[in-house]
Amino acid sequence: MPGLEGRSLIVALFLLSAPALAQDAKQVDVKNLSCEAFLAQPDDIRPMLVAWVHGYTHAGGENWVVDPATARTFVASVETRCKAAPKASFRYQVLETAKERQAQLKKAAKK
Repeated sequence: MPGLEGRSLIVALFLLSAPALAQDAKQVDVKNLSCEAFLAQPDDIRPMLVAWVHGYTHAGGENWVVDPATARTFVASVETRCKAAPKASFRYQVLETAKERQAQLKKAAKK
């Protein structure tokens, strides 16, 4: 179950991209979405896709705090990973980014 940071990321990503919901009616199947296909999506849709996958795989938690800076950093990290490996699984890149973020938070908490 994700901690405070994970839930804030999900909420922030959604809020950052909420205006795009009304503008784009195209459906995107994220189950087998490659990084190449993810990067081909419009700028306003990519954060929603990251939030959807992250939220779907890490549902739960108690966090209701939105941190837009953390959300933007997370999305940028996924985009960087996908640019480096365009044929890779988009979902895998989101999960790996989340794992790295959790490891960073644990390391910072130990200090």
